[in-house]
This record gives sequence, structure tokens and C-alpha cells, in this order.
Amino acid sequence: MKTKVISVGPEVQDLLAVGCLIMCNSTAPAELKEVAAIHEKESDEKDVLHVGGKFKISGREYTIDFVGNEANDNFNELGHLSVYFNNEDEVMDKLPGAIFVSSKDKVNISEIKENDIVEII
Repeated sequence: MKTKVISVGPEVQDLLAVGCLIMCNSTAPAELKEVAAIHEKESDEKDVLHVGGKFKISGREYTIDFVGNEANDNFNELGHLSVYFNNEDEVMDKLPGAIFVSSKDKVNISEIKENDIVEII
């Protein structure tokens, strides 16, 4: 499943610096658009988030280690997804709408831009 970033809120880069990316579709309220990468799905696939799957963005590939019990529903219906990169501090089950992803080199993405493609497989 692919989705295209159509705009990036002014606070997104600050969140990326601490290993978090918030994604929403264009119906997100204005205050959420400040901290989110707004995206447009290229297909209607449902329930694409699963442990062991891949999350690809900005030329980097991450393995999905955790999927909150509300993450697929939120992503299906609202396009909302919170992604935590290489995070070892958070208690996973306290974030039901989030996914945790990791990379072998433990490098987080440092930037996301308009027109970037996010792929979830």
C-alpha cells in the first residue's frame, strides 16, 4: 500500500528529531495539521499494518515491531497513524493507535517532504 505526502506541518521536523511521525489525511483538524504529515492514499487497502511488515519512507526501510490495537482502524478510517522509530523507552501497549518500527542501523528519518511516498507492505 502506498500513500503520498501532500503537505508537512511546521512542527513535523521537531517530532522527527525525537523519533516520532504523525500522519493524517486531509480531513484532520487544523491543530493536528501543525504536527502531521498530511497524506493521500493511492489505494483503498485495509488493515495493512502488521507485525513483521515493512514501513518504507524517504529511502529507508523499517520493520514493524508493534501495532496498537486501534492502529489499523484509525489508519483505515482517518488516515491517522503515529509512528515511533527505534524507540525503546515507550511502553507499547499504552499507545493503541501507534506502530513501532525499527531499522538494523537504528537510524531515524530526519526529514519528510511533500511528494514523499510512504509504502507499507
